[in-house]
Amino acid sequence: MYRNNIILLLFTSLAISQNGLKNGEAEQNKISFNLPSGVDIDVAGEVEFEFIDVEGKGGAINSNEFIQKVETKSPHVRIDKAVLKFNILYSDNISFRFGLRFNDDNAYVDKSYLLIKNNNTKYEIGSNRPAIALKREIEGYPLIGTAFWKGRQYHIDIEQKFSNITFGGSLALKRPLGYDSPAEDKSYRMLVYDNMPNKTRDWDGVTIESGLRASFHLNPLKITGWYYTGKLYDDYDWQSVLMNDFSDYRVAQGTVLPKDANRDHYWFGGRAEINTALGIFRGEYIYSLDGYLPRSGYYVELGRSFLLVDFPLYCLVRYGELNINPESNMYIGQDWTAELDDPETWDRSLITLAAVYELTTYSKIKFEYYITGETTGDSQDLADSYNNNIGRDYQPDMDDNQLLIQFELNF
Repeated sequence: MYRNNIILLLFTSLAISQNGLKNGEAEQNKISFNLPSGVDIDVAGEVEFEFIDVEGKGGAINSNEFIQKVETKSPHVRIDKAVLKFNILYSDNISFRFGLRFNDDNAYVDKSYLLIKNNNTKYEIGSNRPAIALKREIEGYPLIGTAFWKGRQYHIDIEQKFSNITFGGSLALKRPLGYDSPAEDKSYRMLVYDNMPNKTRDWDGVTIESGLRASFHLNPLKITGWYYTGKLYDDYDWQSVLMNDFSDYRVAQGTVLPKDANRDHYWFGGRAEINTALGIFRGEYIYSLDGYLPRSGYYVELGRSFLLVDFPLYCLVRYGELNINPESNMYIGQDWTAELDDPETWDRSLITLAAVYELTTYSKIKFEYYITGETTGDSQDLADSYNNNIGRDYQPDMDDNQLLIQFELNF
C-alpha cells in the first residue's frame, strides 16, 4: 500500500511537470497587471501536494496506554497549502505585499505588509515573520525555527546597511505562546511563539515586544545576532498556557494575583554560516525565558546544490535540539520534569535528511526524512506501576520518525 501511494505520487508529479511546463517555457513565475492609475500588480503562487508516512501503526487496534496526541499514524496524502501572492507596486521604492493561503482546514491572509526601500534603508510595516527568520530551501524547519521564528507578527521594522554591516530594529505586537508540531505530521505538540490571534476577543492583554539585530557579511562568512524583549500576555500566556500545562511552572509561580505574576519575556540568539567548496555550513543558537520557563536550542546543518540533468538538486543534512533548560533550578531548586502525557514538557532532538530536485523551473519534488527524538520523562517504575501495577509499555521516546514526499508547483 505504501509503495503504491509513493509510486502514484511520483507519477503524478512527473506527469504534471511534463504537461504544460515542459522545458520551463515561461520566463518568470508571475503574472503582471498595469492599472490605469499607474500601479502595477504582480501575482504569483504555489501549491504543495504531499505524502506523509509516520512510523508506528495507525488505528485504534494499535493504540497503546499512552494518550496518543498524534493526528494520524497512517500514511496519508494532502494538499499542504495553496498560496496566492500579490505585490502591489506603487513605485520603484514602495510596495504592498500580501498572501492568501488555503489548506485542508481554512483560508486566511498569511502575511501583509508595506515595504519601503530607499537605497540602503528598508522599512517594513505589517504582518510578517521576524526579520531574523530564514527562507527555507526544504520543507522542514529546524526545531528552534518552529519554536521561535516561524510565527507571524505585526511589526514596524527598520533596517540600515553600511557596507558589510547591517543593523535592524523592530517594535512588534508580541506573539502569544502556543503549540505546533516539530515536523510535518501533527505529532506531539511543543511550545512555540505562535501566530497572532485571529479573533478580536483573543487580543485582550496583548503586549509589545522590541528587538535589535546586527549582521556582518564578508564572503564567505556571514554572522547575525539578535535580542528581543517584552512582557507575557496579562492572562493568556502565563495563566492559560504556562500555569495550566506545566506543573513545574505552577510550583515556580505559586498562587499570585495577576498583577504580581512574573511576566518576564526575552529571547536572543546568533547564527553563523560559511560558504565553502563542500557547501554552506550553518549553525544557530537561541535561548529564551518566558516567566519562569527557560528554553534553549541549536542546530547545525550542511547544504549543497548539484547540477543533475540540467536542473539543480539540493541536498541537506541537519541536526538540532530544543530543551527545557536545566538552569530552571535557580527558580525552583530542581530541573523541569518531563511528563509523559504532556509533550510540551519534553526535550527534543531532530535529524533531517533532505533532497530537493527542480523538475522544471516551475516544479520541485522534495524527499525529506525526519528522525525525531523525545525525552518523555517515562521510567520503567512508572510503567510497571500503571493501573494498580497491571503495567503498560515503557515509552522513553516515541515511534514517530517521518517520511515526506512533496510536489511543489509554482505559477
